[in-house]
Amino acid sequence: MSLLFACITVLFSIIGSTVGQSSYDCSEVADNFIPCVTYLVELESRPADRCCSGLQVLNQMAKINDKGPRNICQCIEDLAYTMNAPYVASRIQSLSRECHIHFSFPISIAMDCH
Repeated sequence: MSLLFACITVLFSIIGSTVGQSSYDCSEVADNFIPCVTYLVELESRPADRCCSGLQVLNQMAKINDKGPRNICQCIEDLAYTMNAPYVASRIQSLSRECHIHFSFPISIAMDCH
């Protein structure tokens, strides 16, 4: 998983950010979201503490500007595509409850960021 994370981080560094003029980029989103992937693909029965704390950081990042939620969603969509990760819909729906947070950005199977 760490090699995959390193490759993704390098990929995002090379292709640049899809978030425009915000104060973060997709590598920061990936840093905070990747710990959730093992839960979302049913490799773990509960989200890791790092997953939940990362989602808290993403919630704060989403509040930076009006485009924050859509930009984070787009980064997560790009990450899912890059990793070819088959997220389980019920896991996405339960993530908010399991981590005791309300998302400030969209996340779904369809990843409808617009």
